[in-house]
Amino acid sequence: METRNGGLLHRSSQEWLSTLPVFLLLLLVVFLSSGQIIHSQLLKIGESTWDEYFLLRTAGLVPPPSCERNPDIEARTDEIVQRRQAQANDDPLADILGGGAVDRDAVRQSLMAARANCRAKWDRYQTVEDKVTPGVVAFRNMEGGVATVVATLGDYKRLLLALLLLICATTTTFQRHHISLRPSRTRKDHVISLGAQVISNTLLLISAIAYRGSDLRAANAGVTVDTFYLHWVWIIGFAVLALAALYQLLKPPRDLETGGSWGKALLTIPLFSFMCISASLQFYGQGYFHGVSVYMNMMMELSTLFLNLALYIWIGMMLKQTRLTHIVFDLMRPWNLSPELMCVVVLSFAAVLTAYTGASGIFVIAAGATIYRELIRVGARKQLALAATAMSGSMGVVLRPCLIVVVIAALNKNVTTAEMFSAGGKVFVLSLLVFFLYSQFARTTPARVAPFAKALPASLKRAVPLMPYGIVVGAVALFFNDLLARQLDEFSAPIILPVMLIAILLYEKFSRHVVHLFALFMAGMLISSYMGIWEGYQAISGGTLPANVNATELESALWGDLWRNLLFTLFLVVHYLVPTGDQDPHYAPEKGISEKLEGAMRFATTETTGHIGALLLLMAMSMAASGIIERSGVLEALPSAFGSVWIAAAFFVVALVLVGMFIDPLGAVILVNAAMAPMAQANGISALHFWMIALVAFELGYLTPPVALNHLLTRQVVGDDEVESAKLKSGSFFRRYEKFLLPISVMLTVLLIVAFLPLFSDSVHGWVFQKIQAG
Repeated sequence: METRNGGLLHRSSQEWLSTLPVFLLLLLVVFLSSGQIIHSQLLKIGESTWDEYFLLRTAGLVPPPSCERNPDIEARTDEIVQRRQAQANDDPLADILGGGAVDRDAVRQSLMAARANCRAKWDRYQTVEDKVTPGVVAFRNMEGGVATVVATLGDYKRLLLALLLLICATTTTFQRHHISLRPSRTRKDHVISLGAQVISNTLLLISAIAYRGSDLRAANAGVTVDTFYLHWVWIIGFAVLALAALYQLLKPPRDLETGGSWGKALLTIPLFSFMCISASLQFYGQGYFHGVSVYMNMMMELSTLFLNLALYIWIGMMLKQTRLTHIVFDLMRPWNLSPELMCVVVLSFAAVLTAYTGASGIFVIAAGATIYRELIRVGARKQLALAATAMSGSMGVVLRPCLIVVVIAALNKNVTTAEMFSAGGKVFVLSLLVFFLYSQFARTTPARVAPFAKALPASLKRAVPLMPYGIVVGAVALFFNDLLARQLDEFSAPIILPVMLIAILLYEKFSRHVVHLFALFMAGMLISSYMGIWEGYQAISGGTLPANVNATELESALWGDLWRNLLFTLFLVVHYLVPTGDQDPHYAPEKGISEKLEGAMRFATTETTGHIGALLLLMAMSMAASGIIERSGVLEALPSAFGSVWIAAAFFVVALVLVGMFIDPLGAVILVNAAMAPMAQANGISALHFWMIALVAFELGYLTPPVALNHLLTRQVVGDDEVESAKLKSGSFFRRYEKFLLPISVMLTVLLIVAFLPLFSDSVHGWVFQKIQAG
């Protein structure tokens, strides 16, 4: 599928059959996520523009009332009285039950009330007809169309996720891009890797067929089965996956090496195949043939979260197409930092970006190659550069608005995102400090920093090229915040960030003059915002606030808007009044990076497709693997109570690291929330404390062999040859395996501190894990 042809627009079959459909699906997800916000704002606009818009929007859609406005009350009363009297005369029990007499006045009053109600309906109908204008109808049609599309798509989120997973997984199979412990290089590797994929995909197909049969029998028995149509989607999709793997097996690449060993070839089996085959064998042994499909269906229950994950991957790949990371490194270059200090600075920046790209693995995929290359440029040894690249996403998973934290808060009602991000900020500072200390002990050259008086002016000059990006991003933020009433946070990030990255690519790849349009929009929004701030302070000082508005909360919000506006004003002033400073002239065309908008979007989506297929399929099989653990009885065999909270904390530290070593983040969160979180609380470990331990333990697991997922992703983006060239045959044990030992040492130290230090002191525990009251 990677081979280009000379067909329409000179695009490859992969780009037509995979990249384009995935691009459209991702746009649909963005629209679906933002559609409800847009529709809510349209309703507010309609109500503020036309009085009684909620009534006017029904014009032409509701038929006129069917009742009579001016009935003959007396004649109708006589008719009803006579009919009821005749019915009473025919009823032999009427006299006994007291129903022989008919109350004429009650009948008349009822008819008069019905007439009043009918006239009110007619008056309301006539009011709507009189007030409605072509403008109202046009706006109503647009608003109603948005509502219809959003509601319709909302019913098919599971289908969108299934299509996204299957299309991307098939593409990943053709790209030979599934995550494994080592790449496939030899013919033996090829046979083992693709053979395992054929087997695992066939097992998935069998499971899907069995699951459909089970649901069909349930439906025939009268049980309601939701989204039954999805069974055919899975069956067809897994059949295509199996055929794709079989085709790849029978058509090996021509550049495969000879030799190798069958033992090492086993390490090329994709991790999802390992999990699928082992889970299927366990389920088959229990006669539970559709077990894998049942646990995969848990993804459908959390379709919104997994669709957001796909968006985060797309965000990461679009970020890779921009020059932002290069410009940030240019900003730091005048300080002439030693490699170890540069790693500290890089990790601090990377942590913030990781929080906005959803998970550590996604950020490694998006920016790992650039981070590694820039660290090598400042003189970092390869082992240190690989360690920092693998760790680049590990510290940001506790910062706002990271997706993993949102998933935890959605599944566990004992913690909130505000509490977790508050504690996460302190854990992040601790992690950075520990890395700084370890890196200084491990340094091979003296620490160095350029003179402050020389480095700061040069660095500020290099910050000027960042101003257009600030204007573009700020304009999008103002659009969502001030017009759609949705600020950038952990819930809206999957919606807003793709729009920001598309806007940045529009500026970089389409025309640099686009920034003037964003600046014009920003200036108008800032003027409006400044006026609103002034009016708000006038209302506070004059005591004219509405009864339902709190003066303190309003003043705090106004100060926040003021500081935001001043920052955006600074972007405008610097961009238009300060000349662009000197830049490092190292920008050169890179493989997979396009200088055109269409090419950048195509490359980003193509790469996104491969990563979505690899990660989502791995996550789906992780859920099946967690099903094995759940059904094995191992969890029930664990003690419900430990001898002390110290023993419980030690147990959870070990258990959570093991989970992180073998199960992906979302799958691990789902398993741990069901199996370990209640046990931790029962043993005196607060929910917030437990989840901070879990997040750090997961990241330690992703950096620890035998799997070491973040190192595998680093290998994918840096290149197998470069990773192999970093191996040392001499030197101390630490130097030869620094890429593993440095990250493990840092995260293990942080984990032990987070797990046990709060248990020594209630005051420390209360400070780190503060409870935040809602509202």
